Amino acid sequence: MADALFHGELVNANRLLYTPSDFAKSNLLYIQEIGELAAQKPHKSQRENLASYLFFIVESGQGTLQYDQKLYHLAPGDCVFIDCHKPYYHESSHDLWRLRWVHLNGISMPGIEEKYRERGGLPVMHPSKLDAFDLTWERLFETAQSREHVRDMELNAELASLM
Repeated sequence: MADALFHGELVNANRLLYTPSDFAKSNLLYIQEIGELAAQKPHKSQRENLASYLFFIVESGQGTLQYDQKLYHLAPGDCVFIDCHKPYYHESSHDLWRLRWVHLNGISMPGIEEKYRERGGLPVMHPSKLDAFDLTWERLFETAQSREHVRDMELNAELASLM
């Protein structure tokens, strides 16, 4: 099913799997995967016990997110931030969506996610302006593709900005 998901049967995706350095894994926030997709058919992606945190933006279309035993309806401009250790699924509606996402992790992510929740952060938010989120995603994608010897540090800075 995973092959079908990223090879055009269900979605058309542009994604990058990233391998952080040992230093990044031990000390920084780091990317595991970043990408964008356009759904070709309604589909459902379901996971749990994934050592990752997920941030995604709904660029267009609609869908749903099931997380922490709650169902959220997603529309353009909605952003999602979840802990993938917990069970979740997201599903495109017939109004096929376009998403931009980043799976990330790092030694400080459990604390960051906990502080986000303590301050009232919800799994789904609708910021008044998406420009900063879009720009951060673009810089993350570009940096992850680079060969710069300091890219893990640059990715850490961008991810800290995102958080």
